[in-house]
Amino acid sequence: MAPPLTFTFDLEDHRPAGEPWPERFTEPTLRILEWLEERSIRGTFFVVGTLAQDHPQLVRRIAGHGHEVGLHHWTHTQLTEMTPAQFRVDVDRGKRVLEDILGEEVAGYRAPTASLVPRTAAAADLLAEAGYQYSSSVLPAHNPLFGFPGAPNEPFRWPCGLAEFPLAVAGFGPAKVPVTGGTYLRALPWPVVAAFRRFQPWAPGNSVYFHPYDIDPDEPFWWVDDAGRLAPILWIGRRGMLGRLDRLFADGGAPPLRERMHLADRGGVFHPPATVGVA
Repeated sequence: MAPPLTFTFDLEDHRPAGEPWPERFTEPTLRILEWLEERSIRGTFFVVGTLAQDHPQLVRRIAGHGHEVGLHHWTHTQLTEMTPAQFRVDVDRGKRVLEDILGEEVAGYRAPTASLVPRTAAAADLLAEAGYQYSSSVLPAHNPLFGFPGAPNEPFRWPCGLAEFPLAVAGFGPAKVPVTGGTYLRALPWPVVAAFRRFQPWAPGNSVYFHPYDIDPDEPFWWVDDAGRLAPILWIGRRGMLGRLDRLFADGGAPPLRERMHLADRGGVFHPPATVGVA
């Protein structure tokens, strides 16, 4: 049997920049909080810093339900698009804002779009220097957007001591996909997901990740810059997402990531290839 997954949620504002569209993330977030409450599941919510600054009551409400809150960067900007100095300013500011809202230490960080890749691997050092205890930012496979093939599929530590919870992947050879995440979980036929769960169980410490829009079937379509020509896939399967989560969490969920950092010690230290670049 596959080990239980930690529930994680990337709380971000998904709408075209510069367009006067109303925000849509609050209602799905409240619906997820209710869904988790009914199943006695506690998880980890990674919140974009600017969203937290503008909606502190929503952040407090998440924490009030017993969930961990981590940072999903200050803005939803990929690590490949910033300098080390910009990265450090952003993670410092985001941590400070969240801690002011919550009145407690923030331990975790998730890079937008899993953009902690070989050329941005120095981000781990900067996160440790900024006081973070763990990251959940690595997709250990090839991917059309961002991926870190060769990274472990189970929790590990970076040389600086920062714990890493990679996104769960399954497949054969180099053809691996994050079957418990977002678009993949929505778009793959359920028998495929079930087969991976049975024959290639994810590692202890792996998690489900998704976003408010993943359960928002009524969101008007728009061409998402990050996804390019793949943008229409972001709308597939939204209406059935909660049903899939019911199946994945039928036997309950694992604790928030902060409570599972000991698992990184089992995986040992991962030394990434020599890199240059942003973070």
